[in-house]
Amino acid sequence: MSSPASLPKEIHLSAKRGELQKVVKWLRKGGAIGALCPTTTEAGKPLASGLLHAASSCGQLELVKVLLKRGASVNLPDSLGGTALMDAAYHGHHPIVLVLLQHSANIDMQDPNGCTALNSAACAGHEASVQALLRAKANTDLQAPNGITALMEAADRGHEASVQALLRAKANPELLDNKGRTALQYAE
Repeated sequence: MSSPASLPKEIHLSAKRGELQKVVKWLRKGGAIGALCPTTTEAGKPLASGLLHAASSCGQLELVKVLLKRGASVNLPDSLGGTALMDAAYHGHHPIVLVLLQHSANIDMQDPNGCTALNSAACAGHEASVQALLRAKANTDLQAPNGITALMEAADRGHEASVQALLRAKANPELLDNKGRTALQYAE
């Protein structure tokens, strides 16, 4: 399997800033829509992510729409297994979450840590994104390898509105994580 094409850092930054014309110009000149840019996470971990990830995590709705129209893969993971939907959900970019869902983003895709878009939104307390994912039928009870669910994430961080939305969607408060704790114990 060949490695993906390289995305220049300046084009990656243009996607983050929503510089539509610069990104489209690069694509017209033969840039690959699925190219990845080597960068790092906020914690300093190596990461390679693409145009759709950059635009989704930074709230660049118009660019997200253009990239999808041009054939960007809605479920393309970054080098850490995260998707544009997870990025948009975590950063609270509700309109982008809706667009990605309309383009058949895999709602229950898990990264290697077991995180889903619902976990991301619940962890960050973005109720509108939690609601959108629940309306799209996200699995409320998917557990990460450590047993953590979206309900536990929201409860642990005190995001009451997200907790209530998850409970209304029938998230199971009795599930146990790997340490034998329930969502109620996370809320304490």
